Amino acid sequence: MASSKAFQLQTDPADFTVLTSAMFTIAREMGKNMERTARAPVYFSAHDFVTTIVSKEFELVALAEYIPVLTGATPFAVRAVKQYFGDDINEGDVFLVNDPYTMDAGNQMADWAMVYPVFHNGEHVLWVANKAHQQDTGGGVPGGYNPGAIDVYAEGLRIPPVRLFEKGKERKDVFNLIMTNVRIPGAQRGDLMSMIGAARVGERRLRTLYDLYGREMMDTFVVDLLNYGEYMMREEISKLPDGVYESEIMGIEGSSPIRCTITVAGDEMTVDLSESGPQVPAYVNSPIANTTSSVYMSLMTSVGKSIEYRCGGCYRPVQLITKPGTITHAQYPAVHGNCTNFIAKQIIEVVWDALAKAAPNETPAGWGSINYWVFSGIDPRRNEGYGTPDFLACASGAGAIWGVDGWSTNGPTICSGTLFYPEIEVAESIYPAIWKRWEWAQDSGAAGRWRGGMGVHNEWTCDTETQPMHLAYAAEPFEYRTAPAPAGGKLPKPNSKTLLFANGKFESQAEVVTKMLYQLRKGDMAIDYTTGGAGVGDPTERDPQAVLEDVRDELVSVESARNDYGVVINVASLTIDAEATEALRKEMQAAQTAG
Repeated sequence: MASSKAFQLQTDPADFTVLTSAMFTIAREMGKNMERTARAPVYFSAHDFVTTIVSKEFELVALAEYIPVLTGATPFAVRAVKQYFGDDINEGDVFLVNDPYTMDAGNQMADWAMVYPVFHNGEHVLWVANKAHQQDTGGGVPGGYNPGAIDVYAEGLRIPPVRLFEKGKERKDVFNLIMTNVRIPGAQRGDLMSMIGAARVGERRLRTLYDLYGREMMDTFVVDLLNYGEYMMREEISKLPDGVYESEIMGIEGSSPIRCTITVAGDEMTVDLSESGPQVPAYVNSPIANTTSSVYMSLMTSVGKSIEYRCGGCYRPVQLITKPGTITHAQYPAVHGNCTNFIAKQIIEVVWDALAKAAPNETPAGWGSINYWVFSGIDPRRNEGYGTPDFLACASGAGAIWGVDGWSTNGPTICSGTLFYPEIEVAESIYPAIWKRWEWAQDSGAAGRWRGGMGVHNEWTCDTETQPMHLAYAAEPFEYRTAPAPAGGKLPKPNSKTLLFANGKFESQAEVVTKMLYQLRKGDMAIDYTTGGAGVGDPTERDPQAVLEDVRDELVSVESARNDYGVVINVASLTIDAEATEALRKEMQAAQTAG
């Protein structure tokens, strides 16, 4: 059925088109500014941030989704700043916040939000805000991921809304307080200034638009853009059959389950997570800002994926229901350091799985598991601290979607293909490590009519003589848990990580576990195989020629081609045995029907 919500532009259509493009261009320009001025590879290479424009009513007007799971949490930070400072907000002020338990301001304490009010002719008209992952957050473990944390204080410095600049003047006392509590103050101060610079770029560009078009027209345009987003989302929801759709995914390491009930009624949708299990004493709890952002991301990558200009209006037809104290609405002082990774992925995929029951050809299969190293220490080459939060080894594969194979090594679900990895030579120049191998892992993408994306086989060694490297492993359990692969697709192999300890030769080997911290010395080697994505559709229906090409590219082994896809390959000539393939596929399909 068609949407019942009428929509009519108040802005001239040509002006609306120009201004919409301008708004989203400004958000992207803010991001480009961060790429070019930041100190940390997590910004200039991995792009672990978002840049946004937010209305006075705390709705996203425009955004650049560098890491999409952060986007929906940004308005929470803006709202908290307004609630805390009230009318004491001035032109030239710059605010910072990260704490998820102060007015629900944040998603994860490692993701700091910079909030900048935009004024025109002395009147507050909009906000610009960016949210970015920090190299360090203080707390008990370098890098911010503390698997042994028992409360939020062990995870890092809690920052309620604070004013970094007051009427354009730096608050040195506040800056010094924050920099004193992180391990890499020089580089991290540079990153904060990069965030501030990006916000100032956005503020200047927006004031130019207001000068050109006037306050009245710009205010009308913002209302139109948000209403247009609402109209487009209602149109997409109305294409789904009315009904109630349910799914459940078990939590990480035996923690509480995530239960989702989606109700579609006309052009509106309710996403109910209130029956999820209680919050747990592990860093996988999700504050409400993280849960909200995860749900919005799941919808915009499935139901709303065709909407070009995504804004806060798209979320108006969706009601989210949670219950405080559950794993999807954690309460103080619950630990939550990996919420943007582990449970965010599960929330996204439990929503996908429920929606797949309404629109099986519109939702992706599950993506590869979260899987990365966090290492830090003192680099003896410079006598400076270093730290990498997450991005050097979390190159999992994307799940397939009906009609398309999954992307390879594009990061976890929460990034939706936007996570980038540094050139190995750049990483080696920044960190005391040497890479021995970085390649797609054969057979890591799960079988299906459309194959899952490939994971990575990665090997590197510690290269620091005098200082140990502190290493933590953050990952989902080796047992793969994700939304099921639709229409007969297969699930991928699990993660695997190993440490080889040297002392001049490899004397011992340890399978890495997720709740331990390690110290590496020169020559110690880390080896990991990351998870690929899940497949979609019956693998025996995959084009045999596509299977052969994967074998020739060494993405799929000859054994997997036969056992998973029913394609018999002549090893010597790397050609298909058509007769044997036809017979084997008939046998496999008969077994599926019988079983």
